[in-house]
Formats: sequence, C-alpha cells, structure tokens
Amino acid sequence: MKLDLMLGRNHVRLNVDEAVIICHGLPYEQGSAIDKSYDLMAEFFSKRGIAAVVFDFSGTGKSKGDFSLLSWQEDLENLVDNFERVHLVGFSMGGAIAYGIDNADTYSIIASPFSARIFEDGLLEDIYSNAILKRTLRGLESLESFKKKFREEFEILAPENSIPKRNVLVVHGEHDEIVPFEEGAKLFRHAKRPKKFVNVKNGDHFLRKHRKVLEVVYSWIVEKREGESVERITL
Repeated sequence: MKLDLMLGRNHVRLNVDEAVIICHGLPYEQGSAIDKSYDLMAEFFSKRGIAAVVFDFSGTGKSKGDFSLLSWQEDLENLVDNFERVHLVGFSMGGAIAYGIDNADTYSIIASPFSARIFEDGLLEDIYSNAILKRTLRGLESLESFKKKFREEFEILAPENSIPKRNVLVVHGEHDEIVPFEEGAKLFRHAKRPKKFVNVKNGDHFLRKHRKVLEVVYSWIVEKREGESVERITL
C-alpha cells in the first residue's frame, strides 16, 4: 500500500507491504474502534516492527454505509487487497469475518469466534435492542427483518460452513460468557494445518485486553515468517 499524506509542510508517502489488520466485533458501545482498546493493540504491533491497521466496519463508528455482514466481508477483502502480506486479527464477529478471507498471503488469528449455532432469537434480540438504544449499528429496520437478514448472511459467512482454511490461530477463553469455549475448539478442528489452538485459562470474551494474548499472537506471526509450527498451547 502507498499512503500519501501531509506531515506539517511536507508531502510524505508511506510504503507498507506487510500489515496486521485488526477486525473488531459487533460493537457494544457507541464510537469508533480506533478510540477503543483496538488502537492499543495496533501500537503493540507497530512497536515490534509490524504495521497495524485499525478500522471501523461499514455501518459502525466513523465509517460510512449501513450495517451488513456481507458488507463487512467486502470491507475486509478490499483492505487485504492493498497489501502483499496480511495477518488478520479478528475478535468475535470480526474473527468470523476474518476466517472467510481466502488469500494465499493471509494468515488469520481468530479470537472468541462466533458460530451459527449460537444465534438464537434471544441473542439476536439483545444485539438489536442494544444497537437501537446505543446507535452502534446504522441502517437497521424492524427486529424481524434484522433477524432474517442476519441469519441469512451469517449462514453464508459462518466459519463452519466455509472451506477449511490453513494458517489459522484460534484463541479462546475458558470463561467466555458470550461464545461457548467449545465453539473455538470446533473451529480449530475445522481448520487445516498449519494451525494452532490457544486455550486461555480464566479468559473471558474480551481477549484483546489480555497482554499475554497479544504476545501469543505476535509469536504466531513470527512463526509464520520463519516456518515454525506448534499446534496447541495453554496460557
């Protein structure tokens, strides 16, 4: 990617061939992912010599458009196409989207991934109510239309319904209160080698806030660079 910008009086071009792209989940609070802890993750990687990208999916934060899972997939595909080599770090719904990106030079890190099996009426109603109350997702219509569209689109994108991917790191907390721990284990079994599963003891759904998780993700990126492979660890 070539990025042109002005720094003071000077026109500058940044050339970035490899990047970590950080994919947020369904937002619970209003605001941009850039203003939340995702930006701290980007700093973590950039200080270790890897360019990091934080962005808002369509219909959220400061991005344009309306919310749609298929739009989210398109957003990420467009970003990936700008780099020669990409490491996708996806959390929750962002992890499910990241798993579906098919690119030979893309390596995926999936934390607390959503599964189609958990989207019952109660959970979808909670997501919808929160989005309406806090205005976290734009372009929503009625509850019934939201549930219908969400289910139809996620059936297309669900990791367990897609072709198994290689080069996948799955990270899941044993105490995840939103996505059952077994769903991460199933995604790991679904993926193809090389792959790794990280079991975070006492880990909750918000693994991006765990320093040890970031360190494991960074180690996975280094492994991919150097061709090493270890299949399972516990933190």
